[in-house]
Amino acid sequence: MGRLKFILIFIAFGFGAISQNPVYRDTVAVFENGNRMLSPWAGGLNFSSFSSIDFNYDGKKDIVAFDKVCSSGGKLRAFLNTSTGSATRYKHDYAAQDRFPAVSDWALFFDYDHDGKEDLFTYNGNGGIRVFRNTGSLATGLHFARVSAELRSDYNPNGAPNIANIYCNSIAIPGIGDIDGDGDLDILTYSVFGIKMEYHKNMSKELYGHADSLVFDMVDDCWGDVQENNCDVNLSQCPYLRQYQQTVSGAGQKPLHAGSCLMCFDRDGDGDQDLIMGDVSCSHVFYVENGGSSSNAHITDTTKLYPNFPNKASTNVILMNAFPCTYYLDVNGDGKKDLIASPNAVAGSENYQSVWYYQNTSSTPTVNFALQKKNFLQEDMIELGEGAYPVFFDADGDGKKDIIVGNIGYYTSGVNKSKLAYYRNTGTASAPTFSLITKDYQLLSASNFYGMAPAFGDLDGDGDKDLIVGLANGQLAYFQNTAGAGNPAVFGAPVSNYQNIDVGNFAYPQLYDIDKNGTLDLLIGSQNGKLAYWKNTGSTTAPNFVLQTASFGNVDVRSYGFLTGFSTPYAFDAGGTTKLMVGSESGSIFLYDQIDGNLSGTFNRADTNLFKINEGARCFLHCDDVTGDGKADMILGNYAGGLAFFNSTNVNAVGVSEETFDVALSVYPNPVDDILTVARNDHDGSEVTLRVFDLFGKEVLSLRSADNVIRLNLSACASGIYILQLSTDKGAQATRKLIKS
Repeated sequence: MGRLKFILIFIAFGFGAISQNPVYRDTVAVFENGNRMLSPWAGGLNFSSFSSIDFNYDGKKDIVAFDKVCSSGGKLRAFLNTSTGSATRYKHDYAAQDRFPAVSDWALFFDYDHDGKEDLFTYNGNGGIRVFRNTGSLATGLHFARVSAELRSDYNPNGAPNIANIYCNSIAIPGIGDIDGDGDLDILTYSVFGIKMEYHKNMSKELYGHADSLVFDMVDDCWGDVQENNCDVNLSQCPYLRQYQQTVSGAGQKPLHAGSCLMCFDRDGDGDQDLIMGDVSCSHVFYVENGGSSSNAHITDTTKLYPNFPNKASTNVILMNAFPCTYYLDVNGDGKKDLIASPNAVAGSENYQSVWYYQNTSSTPTVNFALQKKNFLQEDMIELGEGAYPVFFDADGDGKKDIIVGNIGYYTSGVNKSKLAYYRNTGTASAPTFSLITKDYQLLSASNFYGMAPAFGDLDGDGDKDLIVGLANGQLAYFQNTAGAGNPAVFGAPVSNYQNIDVGNFAYPQLYDIDKNGTLDLLIGSQNGKLAYWKNTGSTTAPNFVLQTASFGNVDVRSYGFLTGFSTPYAFDAGGTTKLMVGSESGSIFLYDQIDGNLSGTFNRADTNLFKINEGARCFLHCDDVTGDGKADMILGNYAGGLAFFNSTNVNAVGVSEETFDVALSVYPNPVDDILTVARNDHDGSEVTLRVFDLFGKEVLSLRSADNVIRLNLSACASGIYILQLSTDKGAQATRKLIKS
């Protein structure tokens, strides 16, 4: 019988004298406009690509989004299809997304080997395409194996072989589809020098008689006889029917093509592939109509007013500030593929409404895309535009911690408008829930500050907490709280360029008594990845901040080779000892210690990926006990404008240990709404007992089964944490923690 090793890690840090257990993702409820959000802590979406894939192997297509945020390479986010009847719903599945391979820059899923499971195509880091085959199953769970580090093609198929990389840069997205209709997946991409498309024909069917291989010939260096440049598509630019022609001479003199995205689909059902194209320098997409055939493409018409074709009307067209791209997948499960559009930029475009869903409403093979919404998936999550800087703060004076979140901005009419969002804690002291009160807390956006990162502390000694806001220009703004202790906060007019503090670009402040003299000092992270320490040389009622060092503790969270790091500090007391967590541009959390008595020295970097958590680029963290268990919980924001919440209590964490279980199984989805699937990976036909316990040890469900795949109905269980125990008649056991939504 197989054996599964299940490793539990304990990382000790504390607040006061309280030990901190490993954090885990929580399902704390969040409400907006009176409605409970389905995926509040999904982490946000800004500039994303979308693919269909059945990642839990239940027969329904789920969605994976790749968010191209910042310079850290991007982030995959998985959304489980929870649709029932005609209601289309997708719920964030963090457990699934952590099982995908690490990817960067772009990612798409297509079933190249026709086994019914979508495989992963992604950037290889060297101007090309790498591929991972989907080797998972219902029994074993999601798994991928790399089959190609670099797709290659014969650029001279009629002569001496000239095998080279199929070029696709980090900015571009290739067109992947069955271009010639023979059943295997072909590739359209722009050459390294050109403004024309190369057609790389998959020779799997021709060579082997089946469509499960990735062997390519570059058979046309000007597919469709068009060129795209300067946000225009020009027709009839190449000789017609130029298949199998050798690459033209003088290619080095062609203008460089920085980046385009290509989406292949048969708009009119005539058997050949049409295209939707986007370009890094353009705000429209371009539709090009293939008037040729599946074997000899020839573009005969084009428009920027898509999807209004052939009428070319100007309503509901795909128009975004920067680099819109499109994706073809069945969103609503009606068997017809729909259209999603989103920017492929890295900044400065639509953000909180950046996933435009067009439903295919046609009853014929010709598509008819009708705009349904501009915030698909985003409507079900906390989505704060570009950047998210969360802190816990009792805004209403009721003794419970609320959440205040700053950001770079919500993109509207060509600009990002920075605001503070206010999520009030409407739950109890031990079971928080959060409700959006406003996305412009106390109308502080009227100050027109850009990139507001909040920090709270009593700077005037009156018993209430005042507000410091770090700004994108590296300076601070100060808002005095005039409410008095125990009252809902009331902030006065801002003091700009507070005390002439300037850390360069993107100030991320924390108020903390770092030298333990009874007054609040300032730690400020910045774009350069380091920390500045400004000592309070004044008093508890009249602070005076003086720069001690711009490289506090020699902290540096930049990734190797990068000039930026976007450090976000969180100093805390661990049983009388100061420690320091620092968020980073890479999304990893750094941990530093050996701080006390060493404020002018170098701190020990104890961890570079604390908790093994990475929620996306430019993570911003804050901790406090909001669940009333005496342990600090953690909230994380990221560049995609979303949040993740981690509870400190982990019922499985009892120290550093490794437990060996004699029964190998997969349990999903987790968190679970109603139906939990338990798959025995080493099934031998014997009966097992499944029991579910709450945290008080009370058994809430029990059954026996000899099935390989067992489904448990947990709909009668309240939201919270449970323990699943599987035991065999021979005494073997396996235990899993469950989160019931």
